[in-house]
Amino acid sequence: MVSTNWRTLLAWIIVFHLPACSEGLFEPVRPVTPPATVAPRPAPPLPEYRGPATRPFLMGFTRWPADLTRDGVAIAEDYAYAQGDIVSVTFIGGIPWAEALDKKAYPQDVQVHLNYQPPAGKKLFLSISPLDKDRRGLAPYWGETDNQPLPPPWNREALNSARVKRAYLNFVLRAIESMRPDFLAIGVESNMLLSRNAEKWRQLKELHRDTYLAVKKLHKTLPVFFTTDVLHYKRLVRDAKGTQQEKEVMDLMRYSDLFAMSVYPHMSLEVPRPVPANFLDFATRFKRPVAVAESGMSSQDVDMRSYSTLLRGSDADQYQFTELLLKTAARDYYEFVINFASTDFERLVARLQPPLDDLARIWAYTGMQTSDKRPKPASVVWDGFFRAKYEQAKWW
Repeated sequence: MVSTNWRTLLAWIIVFHLPACSEGLFEPVRPVTPPATVAPRPAPPLPEYRGPATRPFLMGFTRWPADLTRDGVAIAEDYAYAQGDIVSVTFIGGIPWAEALDKKAYPQDVQVHLNYQPPAGKKLFLSISPLDKDRRGLAPYWGETDNQPLPPPWNREALNSARVKRAYLNFVLRAIESMRPDFLAIGVESNMLLSRNAEKWRQLKELHRDTYLAVKKLHKTLPVFFTTDVLHYKRLVRDAKGTQQEKEVMDLMRYSDLFAMSVYPHMSLEVPRPVPANFLDFATRFKRPVAVAESGMSSQDVDMRSYSTLLRGSDADQYQFTELLLKTAARDYYEFVINFASTDFERLVARLQPPLDDLARIWAYTGMQTSDKRPKPASVVWDGFFRAKYEQAKWW
């Protein structure tokens, strides 16, 4: 299984940041003259899926683009806004540590992101991570761009140092004030750190606890939590084997209003196909409302040549997992379900050089529509549930 952390490496390449990409990561865009062929017949319409009359959970996507063009951004956003009632925004590229510590003005790039508001009528799920892209230590510095090296003395700070705690809390509170999220994660796939550094995991637990308690003191009705990577939790990846995932995640859940999952079954060769019907049943054992913070299943095989690995996927696999996920969410009264990509983004992947192209390709076909806006078979399941009347579970 390959880590999901490529998203941090790529987060800054969205079209609005494209002029800054001069590090040799991208191939130049070459004009292509289309061959003089007859256009294929349009695919027949997909059969309608009979969904439930009501659903207790919100449904949505991130704004991840289909391509590094304004059209690619618009295609993905239009679908996300039309086929979802919640938008997911994630800050995983760093924290403006020094500015947050001293409550000074943030760099422009940070402030631009803090100014985002979803369309009218859409809920906002905001995620902020204090960890770096590899989930091994403190998040990098976010200045005029994100993912910058930590300057001294931040490069020597422990996750539970007084300075880190104060700066992180200040940033989280500023984000709440600016964006007014409906749901807030203050840790992203936090349990992956347990697989990699037990001592830093203990530090993170202290940082999370103190941040959670301080936020809840000021925002009592805001759901605050961390997200858990399911493949690490279930020890379906190599570096998680032998760790006490269940015990440690349960312990941290004392300071979490939701159990929120990150789940991409196709990323581990150890997950059976079809995905077992009870794959997500463990989520209710925490006696908390459940949410899916991010998810996806590839609709085709991914040949990761740089890693000599073939990850399996198909339209049938994506359809089956989407149906399983949404039926489980309805049965167990989830709060929300996020499918990370609204739209396939193989055109974006084509701009990357190896091995980044292989890493990005893992998620390139997890959208509900193709990059040229054709609905995929799994989309009928999504649409069937999305048409259902949303009736909020009475948790809060």
